[in-house]
Order: sequence, then structure tokens, then C-alpha cells
Amino acid sequence: MSADSNITLVFNSAEARLQIVCGQQGQLLFSKELFSPRQGMQVLIPALMDGLEKMSLSLNNIGKIACVRGPGSFTGLRLVLATALGLARAHGFPMAGIDYLPALAMDTCASTDKEVWVITHARRGQIHYQAFQGTSSDGLPTALIEPTAGTIEDLAAIINTRDTATVLLGTGVQKNREFFEAEIQNATLLGERFSHPKPETLLDISATLEYGDAPVEPLYLRPCDAEENLDYIVSMKGVDPDEARQRLARLTTTLPKA
Repeated sequence: MSADSNITLVFNSAEARLQIVCGQQGQLLFSKELFSPRQGMQVLIPALMDGLEKMSLSLNNIGKIACVRGPGSFTGLRLVLATALGLARAHGFPMAGIDYLPALAMDTCASTDKEVWVITHARRGQIHYQAFQGTSSDGLPTALIEPTAGTIEDLAAIINTRDTATVLLGTGVQKNREFFEAEIQNATLLGERFSHPKPETLLDISATLEYGDAPVEPLYLRPCDAEENLDYIVSMKGVDPDEARQRLARLTTTLPKA
């Protein structure tokens, strides 16, 4: 076990922005935010070690790791969860997962009594979304619906049938701003600043979690592109699609041994 169990590392790579947060009992020690959609694997550990060194810390000072588990980029989530698991297994850190959409909603829900809809870009014409209103006793936003994947048209119809004042935020809003301005009634659309969680918010959420030895399970709301096109991809390589699906099932359901 690490020397100082009060220090927490938090990783987030659910979208293009890679976030590394280190803190202790509500005190932010350092944070790094890097825009690296194609180089996350190369920069994550070097950026972490640089931050620790500048604070005269090492991995021996870390007590636990929290990581955003989704929904979001398949590559980004795998990067964070695999890195966190490797560190946990090597150093004995307990782990916990953070749901991304509540993390985005948290600060806004604390400042308004309106419905807050978090909408993130999910590629292939889809979005991830979830609605919240108010906060619970631990400061976390109160969910009104489960996290969902769908289209902007379907979401607009859902929000308009609720006929209430709403706040919309997230990368899905930024990429479809003209659509939401035209199609959603009685809505306030927040800017780019609200499309990623603040380091302090991630640290606050990490303090509410239960940590354990099990790997953090990713939260996926739709199949990845490779799964949806598996038959075509493997047939081009001369592999039987049924055999490929069996291999994929084994790889994605078998956890590494401690």
C-alpha cells in the first residue's frame, strides 16, 4: 500500500481532452489537461510523472486511483482504464470509476433548479445524453433518466415534450448548436467551458466513491465501430466471422489475473 493513502489520482480521457488530477482531502495538488486525441498513450504516463516530480511526489505517495469510465471515446476509455489497472496492480492502489455525464452536470446542477441536460458527441451521427436536476446530500447531481445513446432529433423531441425550462451543455451541444437553438424550446445553451469537468470537480467526486481491488468496468452505451463492422473487417482478413465474435467475447469478458 502507498505511503499516503489520502492522495488520489484521477484520470479522464472520455473525450479529446486528457485530464490528470492529483489531490488530497479536497486540496488540488496539481492537474494537467492535454488535447491529445491521437497521442494519449504516449503522453499519459510522462505527463503524470512530470506532475508528481514538480510536486516532489512519486507513485509511492499515491493512495488510490479514480478514473472516468464513460460513456465516451472507446480508445480514450481503454487508455485510462488500462493505465489505471496497470498502476493499481503494480502498486496496490484501490480503484473506483467516475461516470462522465454526472461529472459534467455537477457544477451546473449546484447553481440552478432547472433541468440540466448533458449532451456529448458520440460520432456516427449519435450523442450520449442524460438529464439531471438538483443535487443530493453528497453534492452529486440527481439523475432524472438513465444515460442514453441516440440522435439529436430524438433528444429534441424528448426535451420538448417535457415542456420545462432546461439548460443544455456538453460537446454534443457545441457541435450541434444551431440545431438545438432552433429546435429546443425554452433552453439555455452553455458554452465550451462547460464541455469538460473542472479538475476540482473530479477531485470532489473522487472523495465520494467506494474503492476496491476489482478493475473498473467501462460504461459503453453503443457498440464500437469495430464491433458494428466486425463481419466485414474479419472477412477481409480471411477469418470466419463467428470465430471472430467468439474471440472478441473471450477478450472482452476475461479479466486479467491479479
